[in-house]
Amino acid sequence: MESAEPAVASAGPGAGRLLTRRAREMFRSYPKALLSDVEAVHDLRVAARRLRAALALLADDPEGRRARRADRTLARLARAAGRGRDLDVGIEILEVLPAAASDANERLRGALRASRSRARIQSREALLDVDVAHLRRDLRAIVASTQVDRDVLAVRLAALREREEQTIDRELGAGRARPRPEQIHKARRAARRLRYAAEIENIFDGKDGGGGGRWRAMQTRLGEIQDRHVLCAWLSFRVKRAAARGDLALASAASRALSRVKTDVARRTRAFLAERVAPTPDPIA
Repeated sequence: MESAEPAVASAGPGAGRLLTRRAREMFRSYPKALLSDVEAVHDLRVAARRLRAALALLADDPEGRRARRADRTLARLARAAGRGRDLDVGIEILEVLPAAASDANERLRGALRASRSRARIQSREALLDVDVAHLRRDLRAIVASTQVDRDVLAVRLAALREREEQTIDRELGAGRARPRPEQIHKARRAARRLRYAAEIENIFDGKDGGGGGRWRAMQTRLGEIQDRHVLCAWLSFRVKRAAARGDLALASAASRALSRVKTDVARRTRAFLAERVAPTPDPIA
């Protein structure tokens, strides 16, 4: 079976080596993700996003035809891999919610597991529809032509940081009691891009590839809130569907779960915003 990795040389400028590294990380996960391996699906989703971040910073012409096409394909891969992932997390959240043992609560969990199974099938089909061969050709060409040096990278990093930090400030502005789910989502994406940019900078400079701890922590916190918003949307739909079918026991169980998750969302959001706007203590002289 032909390797899915793009056949590019590892030698060359720093930008080319780093793009190659990111591409190989992603294509390593791709075959197992097609088999619905849960960890491989997660790894593919993360690696596709990291590669998108690398393209924006290291491609010779990030707005060129090949780079934009590769970016769109990588976005499709990440979306396809994520179809069942949100419900995986939803199941974990629902499992730890305090709830009385009852037939209705067990049926609710079963309904969520069934939704997750359908999403995994849809994810696999969506991954098969992505034109991976064309993506490999585009990546080979981009890597072969890139000549981005440290000065160019510094300019691009500065522009990205300014843009994404403004996005976070706009979506999570001080004084906002409770950001809407779409605002949480936008801020989380901005924090993720800042985290991946910091990783790229460190690797480019020959460091261990870490960095971006502040943004990684923010991404995690916002992700926990966003995961619960996704579960709330599923539970809200389940309440309406069960009620329309006259299944009042299931509708009641879903409504109680929805109320508990909303309370958890509000608590986590308040805590996050309070910590974000808290003044930084002066250093001890």
